Amino acid sequence: MDFRRIKQVCKYGWKDAQSLSQEEGAQKGRIFIFLDILSCFFKYNVWSNQYKKEKLHLVNSERKKEICKKYQVENNKRDNWVKCFFDNYKFLNKWSSFKYERSADLQAKRRAAYTRYYNLGKDNVIGYDVILHRHHYVYSIIETGPDCLIAEHANIDYTGGLVLGEQVAISEGVKIFTHNHSIYGDTMGRERKELKLTPLVIEDNAWIGSRALIMPGVGRIGRRSIVAAGTVLRHSVPNYAIVMGNPSRIVGFSLTPEQVEEYEKEKYPKERRIDIEKYKKDYNKFFAEKMNEIKDYLKKTC
Repeated sequence: MDFRRIKQVCKYGWKDAQSLSQEEGAQKGRIFIFLDILSCFFKYNVWSNQYKKEKLHLVNSERKKEICKKYQVENNKRDNWVKCFFDNYKFLNKWSSFKYERSADLQAKRRAAYTRYYNLGKDNVIGYDVILHRHHYVYSIIETGPDCLIAEHANIDYTGGLVLGEQVAISEGVKIFTHNHSIYGDTMGRERKELKLTPLVIEDNAWIGSRALIMPGVGRIGRRSIVAAGTVLRHSVPNYAIVMGNPSRIVGFSLTPEQVEEYEKEKYPKERRIDIEKYKKDYNKFFAEKMNEIKDYLKKTC
């Protein structure tokens, strides 16, 4: 049992026992209610504020047991998550340190530690000061394929879930967010209304440039795409696309449709290849048509 939690329930339980004993209709004194709060805590892990909310001092034993068991499941899950949360930061405090840059052997130890702890893919390269974290009592995970790079100072929120394909490169200083909140009320008194999980998939061979910011809701960064350094990305990225800027925009593609078709045949089995017709449409829509417009404009003005 966590001593900090015991101290907390004693402190607030004593206060709650006083307020409950003074309510209209209360038939039990402060000491009796306080002891009952402690009993519910040690037996079912029910907190004093939950005891007070349900007014457990007024219900019969069967009903009390039913309510306590419901809170027991919820509170045990929350306590386990909190333990994992602080264990994660103990891990990061140790293994993200710059001291593991002093030799190749120490770097290998850090890579092995990250791979074991987060169950990452094989042969990943992890730089120093890489922060991986999740929040809001969500049991999400991060998954990676083999041969990925997560460079120094990368800060990755995987609250909503994050999947990296093979040979994904996340450069130094990149920030990735996979959750958000609904906002209501005026701008001076903003309140967080509800959690929004925004899972992200980064496909094979994608390259996220230095200090890029991947905002919640992106959803997917396509195969062999490039997100340029300093980009603030707010939308999904097609396969083989190059995006840059703030707001981000597609400025080109790394391969022509003919080259993509050849590359896909060589690299992937048929069931894993992209839809080449869709790629041609994206290529024409975001790049070829615009390039033609620029060429026409230059012919007229030059």
